[in-house]
Amino acid sequence: MSLTYFEGEDVIITFEKEGADTAYNVEARITNINMTGGTGEVDTIRTFGGNSMQINKPAGDYEVSFDYVTRDAGFAEVALSASSSQGPTSGTEYKSGSEAGKKRWRVILWFLGDGAAVATSGNIVVPKNTGEILRYIIKDCYSISNDESFSSDEHMTGTISLKTGSVDENGYGNIIKEWTAHQGTTTLTTLSTTSHGGVLTWNTTTPAWTSSYRT
Repeated sequence: MSLTYFEGEDVIITFEKEGADTAYNVEARITNINMTGGTGEVDTIRTFGGNSMQINKPAGDYEVSFDYVTRDAGFAEVALSASSSQGPTSGTEYKSGSEAGKKRWRVILWFLGDGAAVATSGNIVVPKNTGEILRYIIKDCYSISNDESFSSDEHMTGTISLKTGSVDENGYGNIIKEWTAHQGTTTLTTLSTTSHGGVLTWNTTTPAWTSSYRT
């Protein structure tokens, strides 16, 4: 089979709030994704005899940002909410001043390549068990900024930035990348409560997500 360079392919993006047992899709609102970080310094120690040894220092933090189109308070919730429920919910206020208690999030990017497809039900979009999928998991991340912009001749847009360390409090990686050439024959790893911070499974017959991130 041919492999994909992911030039404009569909991307499913799921956001899960800590303790909410809910996942929702935001891919229809995203216009750009940027991921940086994980920079690791190497110290060189000089020893007698003209020799040296290299010490690999721990990797730095990771940051992922999304440029989006605003159509509700969903990204305000990511930036401000300390509630254990997950929306966006009509009529719910998200107020500044609660940033110190705001929740962590797990964000998963599902890049759908050659032979992949989706099943949909309303706003729920899940990948079918077929074709090529590249998956990025960014867990235990906090919002560090949420910039919004709106002009008279344009729609309202924003950029939200999320930050996480290279490992969690138990030593499990917070950035996980995995690829399968065909989900129908070699499936992606099933998410667990240990290394992934909670399960996330999907039903393709009646499209739905089942989430338990940090519960």
